[in-house]
Amino acid sequence: MAPMNTVAFKDCDIRGTFPDQVNADIFARVGREFGRLLAAGPRADGDTVVLGGDGRHSTPELLAALLRGLATAPIGIVELGPRVPTPAIYWAKHQYGAQASAICTASHNPPQWNGLKVMNGELPPTPEDIKFLAEKASETAEIAPESPARIRRVEDVVGDYMQAMVQSFGGQSLAGLKVVVDPGNGCMSGVASKVFADLGAEVTALFDHIDGSFTERNPDCALPETLVTLVRTVKETGSDFGVAFDGDGDRIAVVDDTGRILGSERLAIILFKGAVQCNPGDTVILDIKCSMHLERAVSALGGTPRRCRSGHAYMKRMVLEHDAIAGVELSGHIFLGEIQGRDDPLHTALRLAGWLARQDRKLSAFVDELPEMFMSEDIRIGMETPDIDALLEDCAAGLAGAEVQRIDGVRLVWPRGWLLVRRSITEPKVTIRLEGDGAEDLRRIGGLFSERFPQLKGDVEMALGRFECA
Repeated sequence: MAPMNTVAFKDCDIRGTFPDQVNADIFARVGREFGRLLAAGPRADGDTVVLGGDGRHSTPELLAALLRGLATAPIGIVELGPRVPTPAIYWAKHQYGAQASAICTASHNPPQWNGLKVMNGELPPTPEDIKFLAEKASETAEIAPESPARIRRVEDVVGDYMQAMVQSFGGQSLAGLKVVVDPGNGCMSGVASKVFADLGAEVTALFDHIDGSFTERNPDCALPETLVTLVRTVKETGSDFGVAFDGDGDRIAVVDDTGRILGSERLAIILFKGAVQCNPGDTVILDIKCSMHLERAVSALGGTPRRCRSGHAYMKRMVLEHDAIAGVELSGHIFLGEIQGRDDPLHTALRLAGWLARQDRKLSAFVDELPEMFMSEDIRIGMETPDIDALLEDCAAGLAGAEVQRIDGVRLVWPRGWLLVRRSITEPKVTIRLEGDGAEDLRRIGGLFSERFPQLKGDVEMALGRFECA
């Protein structure tokens, strides 16, 4: 028997290109092993696992294989089908009281990719959990023909989810609000636009049909170039704001009425000041890469900011463990405690819209009040593992009086800025990011780092070239 290809098994999920790295054989094996785990759990006699996936062309085949593997265990399977937004699947898990979820999706990755997100209980899997599934699935390709599972099909979970979103708004109307909705041919197509319209908003929809090839735009809504049409349409229609989603509908990007892209940090600051009130004593979990201005804003509101390792699974785990009101990831995931720590960008967009509808100022007026952020993009540098290890250890020794934090890689913190050096989990590269209160602070920190590590000076200076000192 040929060994199973495990290259797609990442730290917290399974993700790779179809069919060489992810395929029906791998999914059937993983389904079999996940089913065995669930059969030993507390809800094996009820609705044990909800199963669904996104709108990619390979998703129906992979879902069928996953179901075939899961069905070899004596568990209850709620089959939701493909073309379902990831937040709707998490909502269904909570709604049906299921123990687990299995979602076939590659999220924001290109169309030739696919993958699998599993959750057993309320917490996401650890790297050890994924490694265990890979090891057990590799042992044998055999899938038993018998099916002791109980399978029930939910025909319109998306409609049920949409109705729940409208009902959660408590009767408030969005009449008078103009919104541009861009699901980018992903799973929020026909979902977000209808919910906003049902609540009374005037909606302009872009790329509002599911297309597994993502022919009209990149499924990654965190990229500014992905939002060009959204920005232009918001300005042309005089809309109050625009909202975009990624391929499986679990990331958000917001554009204000002037066409300005907010980013996760600015959006979060505005949410915490109004729509999702941050009160004294509340905990907010922040991605290690998020701006210090978000950390300061939470503290100014009396909240307690806690930094977290980058990654969806790490963030969600910390939000739940610390009973946080929210978690903010730089990539566009915003987790809210009021919905059991789930990241549902449609819920977030509705909270923003509801708050904005009650204001007598435009969204841009609130954005204008926020401090300017002087932060680099990720500086990604190819490097072999021994060299990365040496770099991290050298950084951990400290640099010019900085506070050293070892949450995820090495974060060096000064009163007017910080620098983060961390290992990429997807490729043999090191990632560097830095921020300062102003351009001079940013360049000073970059200079300190370049002086210590002259071999990286060119990469750092190139990344900081757009920041001009006064």
